[in-house]
Amino acid sequence: MLVALVVSPLSLRALNRLVLPEVPSEGYLPALEMRVHHQPFRSDTVAELQYGDPRWVFIGDSMLGTRIDPTHLGSLSTTHDETVAFLYHAATGPAWWYLAFKNQLVASGSRPRAVFFFFRDTNLTDTFFRLESLYGNVLDWVALEREPELDTVVAARRRGLWRRAHAWITKTYQLDVASAWMSPLVRRWYLTWRYPNPVGRATFEAETEATFGIEHLRHDAGADISTADAADFARDLPTSVLPLIMNLAAAHDIRVCFVRVQRRPEGRRPPAESPALKRYVADLRVWLEARGALFHDDTGDPEMTLDLYRDGDHIADRRRYTEMFRRRMDPLFR
Repeated sequence: MLVALVVSPLSLRALNRLVLPEVPSEGYLPALEMRVHHQPFRSDTVAELQYGDPRWVFIGDSMLGTRIDPTHLGSLSTTHDETVAFLYHAATGPAWWYLAFKNQLVASGSRPRAVFFFFRDTNLTDTFFRLESLYGNVLDWVALEREPELDTVVAARRRGLWRRAHAWITKTYQLDVASAWMSPLVRRWYLTWRYPNPVGRATFEAETEATFGIEHLRHDAGADISTADAADFARDLPTSVLPLIMNLAAAHDIRVCFVRVQRRPEGRRPPAESPALKRYVADLRVWLEARGALFHDDTGDPEMTLDLYRDGDHIADRRRYTEMFRRRMDPLFR
């Protein structure tokens, strides 16, 4: 019985080869051991950066997207007409930010006055934050055919018995490959069975798309749950992309500034912070500033009041925050 449990799933490999003309390769992050078909790298962003030659570049997720209005910020600069560029996608993490910095901004040859990375709490050193959910999706847009430095970091971070067992099972039985083609097949079968009339099927799909449209979803709800009690900068730094970012910045003489956003206030007070998180932020600041980076922390700013927030840690009024940010970082925008 035990032998059958181990051997039987191997039939998935044969089935994958029967269904698919070519089984996907391990891709640019073999340490993840997920075989999926990848989307092309977005080289048009590189061309846009070369053409626009922005003075300031912002990198991040929705914490950035709901805070900074790039057009308004450009108008608030000394000349009132400076180019501000975004390398941004909602619900991304440090792996996406690093690849966008390396493969799009640095590769463009553009030398902005400053590059800002927006993040929450320990996200900068949490390598797996939103990594696996984006692999084979929007992460592809900023990744090249091979990413050996990032792969080394991922391999170093992937420790623990369950992670190793899961990786072995996925690779041995090609579960991810089977899921990639089985899921849409099962979905089509169900829709055809449940709605044999094409009109009814189309109506159901339209209603589903409207219900679960991006305007109704919170892609980063899980990120609103802080893991501050487990924060440890010294532990996480060696297996993070932060040294890779700083090495690139130094090699290409690019000034970088890391902006820690304030989480949602608790009434009229900033959110409470654990002793571990306070130590983490202090260690992060010291490490960054020792390497020539700038560090700005919104936490505790008296203007970061509850009425400024929309849902979770998102900001409701980008223009208002942008004006606040411009004042706080005045020397960089003169």
